[in-house]
Amino acid sequence: MRKWIAYLLVAIAVCGLIIGINKPFEKGDYILEKQLNSNDAPTLFVVYNISKKEAKSKSLSDFLNNENHNDVMIIRVDDRELYNDLRIGERVTIKTKGYTMLSSPPQAVADEIIRHS
Repeated sequence: MRKWIAYLLVAIAVCGLIIGINKPFEKGDYILEKQLNSNDAPTLFVVYNISKKEAKSKSLSDFLNNENHNDVMIIRVDDRELYNDLRIGERVTIKTKGYTMLSSPPQAVADEIIRHS
């Protein structure tokens, strides 16, 4: 009986380890740059579907100059307080309002910004 309990505990530990190892590689949308443009509108440069490691180790130009440069989006933020609180390297989900301008990179206005810890 004790042998089975030991096997069960080892199996649970291995499952936890596997889940813990895979979590840092979870992909998401990350802020890589913040700017106040010429008309004083706060903007974020968000890169979609990258890992936390990529967000920390690569620059915005790395993503703008690769074959998937459309993974970058310029997001205008109307809430100045939220803009000031957001950090480069932070994982977010952006819900846009209205339309997305199909420039390169695409541009949109944030309706809601969901922050992930």
